[in-house]
Amino acid sequence: MNLAELQALFQARILAGSGEADAPLLDALRESQRGAAREELLGVYQSGYRVRLESFLYEDHPGLRALLGDDDFEALAREFVEANPPKNRNARWYTTGLPDYMAAAPQWRDDRRALSMALFERAMVDAFDAPNAETLTLQALAGFAPEDSPRFVFEFHPSLILLELSAGTMAAYQASDEGEEGGGDEALGEAEGAETFAPDANETVAIWRCNEETAFRELEGDEYVALNEARAGRTFGDICQMAAFQQSGEIAPERLAQFLASWFEDGMVVGVSLRD
Repeated sequence: MNLAELQALFQARILAGSGEADAPLLDALRESQRGAAREELLGVYQSGYRVRLESFLYEDHPGLRALLGDDDFEALAREFVEANPPKNRNARWYTTGLPDYMAAAPQWRDDRRALSMALFERAMVDAFDAPNAETLTLQALAGFAPEDSPRFVFEFHPSLILLELSAGTMAAYQASDEGEEGGGDEALGEAEGAETFAPDANETVAIWRCNEETAFRELEGDEYVALNEARAGRTFGDICQMAAFQQSGEIAPERLAQFLASWFEDGMVVGVSLRD
């Protein structure tokens, strides 16, 4: 066995974990001069590697850990690592598959609270790592004639993510972020708003990066719809017409103008153009 073959086999056995397939690698390893068995030394690498992978999950999902409690989160982390050997050399991308794994796993797919928290925290990390873009202020609209406003088309920051989650997800996350002790539902219930965690109700959330930090806020239903349509490339005039239709004509134009102003103020908008 040459060096390249030995390295490939060693990597494969570290990724796969201990088992009968370790035998060829163990046979190729030298005996330790300190008397430790080859099985023991290989086991140190195998277990240490898994501990490191689990630590990535702990770092990226503090809210999910607080929600589930230490024991259940530890079990989830072990399950995920066992089922998902890394396929990317960059550790940043390892935890991104956790929500998808939970959505497919029988023991987690019906826990909407946990799934919502996992999705929210993945979005927080993704938003932080998104490409940079120069944001615009509301003054950017001053260069357009007022009659052009129905033809406005907006480009949004690459970090912007919109989610529909189980109601109370943000409150639960904020409770964990503020250092609630003990973890689990008991700790989350002590935080203001966390007692309203309602798996059968929804909240809509915007997550983006602003001033080198990840920001998030809840969106009311009409703003969530308007922002989704704006991101899809609809003109401001089309959005106004659609919103009026959905609200039976009761929505005030001033409210849509407030949405637009807030998107600029929050650092979401990076471009404005006119649709012919």
